Amino acid sequence: MKTPKGFFTYFHHAELLEMLSDEQAGRLYKALMRYGNTGEESEFDGDSALSMMFALFKKEINYNFERYAEICEMRREAGKKSAKAKKERAQKESAEPHRLETFTAAELVKMRFPENEY
Repeated sequence: MKTPKGFFTYFHHAELLEMLSDEQAGRLYKALMRYGNTGEESEFDGDSALSMMFALFKKEINYNFERYAEICEMRREAGKKSAKAKKERAQKESAEPHRLETFTAAELVKMRFPENEY
């Protein structure tokens, strides 16, 4: 399965992140990048604030990845459906003989100059 190149963070997370020290925020960010890239969960040596924040973001990352997989699947199915329709249309067009319409000279003049009556 193809995996996304990243995950979303939202502005409403800023309030929670402001509660962390810069050191804690850096550790959290690195742990989230590791989890997003490898699925490896980090230990925070008893820092309950980081453990709680990581659990919150982990759910967001998992949701983002699941949604990405759903969108990929929907697009794959749409592509298959489109390709099938295109193929069927091409087969139908190649099976039908092309018919040329024939017109009399008077009909051609009427089509070219509809305002004149002949």
